[in-house]
Amino acid sequence: MDMEKKKEFIINVVYIALIFAIVYLCVNYLVGLLFPFIMGFIFATASVRINRRFFKDDKTLHRVLTLIIIYLLIILVISLLVGLGVNKIGDFLSNLPNFYKNTFEPYLESIEQSLYQLNHNLPVDISSYIDNLTDNLFDNLRAILSSFSGVIVNITKSTITGVPSFLVSVLLTIITSFYIISDYEGLTKWFMDNLPEKAMPIFLEIKDFFENVLLKILSAYSTILGITFVELTIGLTIIGVSNSPMWAFLIAFLDILPVLGVGTVLIPWGITSIITGNVAMGIELLVLYVIITIIRQIIEPHMVGANLGLHPLATLISMIVGLRMFGAIGMFGLPMALAFFYNRSKSAQQ
Repeated sequence: MDMEKKKEFIINVVYIALIFAIVYLCVNYLVGLLFPFIMGFIFATASVRINRRFFKDDKTLHRVLTLIIIYLLIILVISLLVGLGVNKIGDFLSNLPNFYKNTFEPYLESIEQSLYQLNHNLPVDISSYIDNLTDNLFDNLRAILSSFSGVIVNITKSTITGVPSFLVSVLLTIITSFYIISDYEGLTKWFMDNLPEKAMPIFLEIKDFFENVLLKILSAYSTILGITFVELTIGLTIIGVSNSPMWAFLIAFLDILPVLGVGTVLIPWGITSIITGNVAMGIELLVLYVIITIIRQIIEPHMVGANLGLHPLATLISMIVGLRMFGAIGMFGLPMALAFFYNRSKSAQQ
């Protein structure tokens, strides 16, 4: 009996490992190539579902109009984000080449001179050791800070060069969605007819699970982002940042990233403020980051895990592993896949 259990355990482990390997290969190699077509199918399906829900007369024209409205709303949101952030980002990038020379270097020199003066009255051996340590520290710090602007410029250039391929993907997504929506029933029927009979039950099970869970996940993250936006607005207003709602709106979207989240902006902002002499503001920004991070780490695993039927710790770990291995898709996909197999195993036991 124990031997049978061991065999069953090994078979299950191998089965899960094979599925994981297939998913990993598909996500890393196929999803990137097929991503515009996948997104086109998602938008077309969303349009069909919305049309069926709100229109009694389900016509292709209504579906097309619904799809156009979806794209217009997406364009409106993106335009709003770009419009809010482009001026600030443009000013930052234009001043970036001289940022180190005009801001950091004078401040570092003043700190270095202060340390030399404090070190003057110490014994010679100790003073010499501290001088060498200080020189090495500030030389390394200067090298890091001076290269920082170059790194940002390179990232910006690579982003700009990626715009044409991004626009091609967007165009393919739009064209694909309109093709699919013109014959949605025919395409779905063709797919179901050609799906192997043995794969049909598991496919329908996966389809039902993801349809039920996806809206709940989106709702949970919308709530999390809303809470982050309120926290940022209040915090930045107290600190005295001008246009705090605008900055809160832009930074809140980064809260979707595990581990760092809003720290992608708040940590460099706080450190820069401290180095440039605005110590109080720098500390306040770092404290704000800590508060937001603590609240997020408390509410996110519970909210997402509750919708997936997973323990909060398992949800958090799977999100981080998914992000590291598969990128943004894995951050959402791995917890959902884990929840699917967990719920399926639980149902089989019952």
